[in-house]
Amino acid sequence: MFFVVTGQGLNGPIAVTCETAAAAVEKARSFIAHGALDVIITDADGRQHLPDHFHGLLLGTQSL
Repeated sequence: MFFVVTGQGLNGPIAVTCETAAAAVEKARSFIAHGALDVIITDADGRQHLPDHFHGLLLGTQSL
């Protein structure tokens, strides 16, 4: 499965793909730590996971 992490960086939109949920959560948290806004993780099924629910990806639960 793959995950796409998106957000609004200081210089415009940012996006990166990750192969695992753990990598996606790590990248999303990094984006947030560096000031990105509207950070979302989208999984291969199109489900979007907001920051308050990132832990659910690591536990294998659904967010939205």
